[in-house]
Amino acid sequence: MNTHNVNVKTAAQEPSERYGLKDSSPVMADSLAQLIYLREQRMPLDDRAELLAGTLCNLAEALCATVTDWSLSRPQLPLAAVSAWVAAGEFVLANFGDLGEAAWDYAVRHLRVQLAAGHAMFTADVA
Repeated sequence: MNTHNVNVKTAAQEPSERYGLKDSSPVMADSLAQLIYLREQRMPLDDRAELLAGTLCNLAEALCATVTDWSLSRPQLPLAAVSAWVAAGEFVLANFGDLGEAAWDYAVRHLRVQLAAGHAMFTADVA
Protein backbone atom coordinates (compact mmCIF):
# COMPACT_ATOMS: atom_id res chain seq x y z
CA MET A 1 0.00 0.00 0.00
CA ASN A 2 1.32 3.41 -0.89
CA THR A 3 1.32 5.51 2.29
CA HIS A 4 1.30 8.85 0.46
CA ASN A 5 -2.03 10.67 0.57
CA VAL A 6 -3.88 7.87 2.36
CA ASN A 7 -6.85 8.91 4.43
CA VAL A 8 -8.05 7.12 7.54
CA LYS A 9 -11.24 5.74 5.95
CA THR A 10 -9.28 4.06 3.15
CA ALA A 11 -6.76 2.51 5.53
CA ALA A 12 -9.48 1.23 7.88
CA GLN A 13 -11.36 -0.47 5.05
CA GLU A 14 -8.31 -2.07 3.49
CA PRO A 15 -8.27 -5.54 5.15
CA SER A 16 -11.74 -6.58 4.05
CA GLU A 17 -11.27 -5.03 0.62
CA ARG A 18 -7.86 -6.67 0.25
CA TYR A 19 -9.47 -10.07 0.66
CA GLY A 20 -12.62 -9.24 -1.28
CA LEU A 21 -14.75 -9.45 1.84
CA LYS A 22 -16.86 -6.30 1.70
CA ASP A 23 -19.95 -8.36 2.58
CA SER A 24 -18.47 -9.99 5.68
CA SER A 25 -19.64 -8.89 9.12
CA PRO A 26 -17.89 -6.00 10.85
CA VAL A 27 -16.64 -8.43 13.52
CA MET A 28 -15.02 -10.60 10.86
CA ALA A 29 -13.47 -7.61 9.10
CA ASP A 30 -12.15 -6.35 12.46
CA SER A 31 -10.62 -9.77 13.15
CA LEU A 32 -8.82 -9.67 9.80
CA ALA A 33 -7.57 -6.18 10.63
CA GLN A 34 -6.38 -7.46 14.02
CA LEU A 35 -4.41 -10.24 12.31
CA ILE A 36 -2.67 -7.68 10.11
CA TYR A 37 -1.94 -5.57 13.18
CA LEU A 38 -0.45 -8.56 15.02
CA ARG A 39 1.86 -9.28 12.11
CA GLU A 40 3.21 -5.74 12.15
CA GLN A 41 3.67 -5.26 15.92
CA ARG A 42 6.72 -6.18 17.96
CA MET A 43 5.85 -8.13 21.10
CA PRO A 44 6.98 -11.16 23.10
CA LEU A 45 6.26 -14.48 21.39
CA ASP A 46 3.94 -15.66 24.18
CA ASP A 47 1.81 -12.52 23.86
CA ARG A 48 1.68 -12.87 20.08
CA ALA A 49 0.63 -16.53 20.38
CA GLU A 50 -2.15 -15.72 22.85
CA LEU A 51 -3.47 -12.80 20.81
CA LEU A 52 -3.29 -14.76 17.56
CA ALA A 53 -5.19 -17.74 18.98
CA GLY A 54 -7.73 -15.45 20.64
CA THR A 55 -8.34 -13.49 17.47
CA LEU A 56 -8.84 -16.66 15.44
CA CYS A 57 -11.22 -18.09 18.06
CA ASN A 58 -13.20 -14.83 18.01
CA LEU A 59 -13.37 -15.14 14.24
CA ALA A 60 -14.59 -18.76 14.60
CA GLU A 61 -17.34 -17.63 16.97
CA ALA A 62 -18.31 -14.83 14.58
CA LEU A 63 -18.51 -17.43 11.82
CA CYS A 64 -20.84 -19.55 13.98
CA ALA A 65 -23.01 -16.49 14.54
CA THR A 66 -23.65 -16.32 10.79
CA VAL A 67 -25.10 -19.85 10.50
CA THR A 68 -28.37 -19.68 8.58
CA ASP A 69 -29.55 -23.26 9.10
CA TRP A 70 -28.58 -25.30 12.17
CA SER A 71 -30.82 -28.23 11.19
CA LEU A 72 -28.19 -29.67 8.85
CA SER A 73 -25.36 -31.82 10.20
CA ARG A 74 -23.04 -29.33 8.48
CA PRO A 75 -24.65 -25.97 9.30
CA GLN A 76 -25.29 -23.68 6.36
CA LEU A 77 -23.06 -20.59 6.26
CA PRO A 78 -23.02 -17.48 4.05
CA LEU A 79 -20.27 -17.35 1.43
CA ALA A 80 -18.90 -14.04 2.74
CA ALA A 81 -18.38 -15.52 6.21
CA VAL A 82 -16.66 -18.63 4.88
CA SER A 83 -14.50 -16.46 2.62
CA ALA A 84 -13.38 -14.41 5.63
CA TRP A 85 -12.48 -17.61 7.51
CA VAL A 86 -10.49 -18.97 4.57
CA ALA A 87 -8.73 -15.63 4.04
CA ALA A 88 -7.77 -15.53 7.72
CA GLY A 89 -6.31 -19.02 7.49
CA GLU A 90 -4.31 -18.21 4.39
CA PHE A 91 -3.02 -15.01 5.97
CA VAL A 92 -2.05 -16.66 9.26
CA LEU A 93 -0.34 -19.62 7.61
CA ALA A 94 1.58 -17.33 5.23
CA ASN A 95 2.68 -14.77 7.82
CA PHE A 96 3.18 -16.40 11.23
CA GLY A 97 5.20 -19.55 10.51
CA ASP A 98 5.00 -22.37 13.07
CA LEU A 99 3.14 -20.11 15.49
CA GLY A 100 0.50 -19.51 12.81
CA GLU A 101 0.15 -23.23 12.11
CA ALA A 102 -0.39 -24.00 15.79
CA ALA A 103 -2.88 -21.14 16.24
CA TRP A 104 -4.76 -22.10 13.08
CA ASP A 105 -5.01 -25.75 14.14
CA TYR A 106 -6.33 -24.64 17.54
CA ALA A 107 -8.89 -22.31 15.93
CA VAL A 108 -10.08 -24.99 13.49
CA ARG A 109 -10.66 -27.39 16.39
CA HIS A 110 -12.49 -24.62 18.25
CA LEU A 111 -14.69 -23.98 15.21
CA ARG A 112 -15.53 -27.70 14.91
CA VAL A 113 -16.57 -27.85 18.54
CA GLN A 114 -18.67 -24.68 18.26
CA LEU A 115 -20.45 -25.91 15.12
CA ALA A 116 -21.10 -29.34 16.64
CA ALA A 117 -22.42 -27.75 19.85
CA GLY A 118 -24.69 -25.39 17.91
CA HIS A 119 -26.14 -28.26 15.90
CA ALA A 120 -26.60 -30.36 19.04
CA MET A 121 -28.39 -27.50 20.82
CA PHE A 122 -30.66 -26.98 17.83
CA THR A 123 -31.44 -30.69 17.68
CA ALA A 124 -32.16 -30.80 21.44
CA ASP A 125 -34.50 -27.81 21.18
CA VAL A 126 -36.43 -29.34 18.28
CA ALA A 127 -36.85 -32.76 19.91
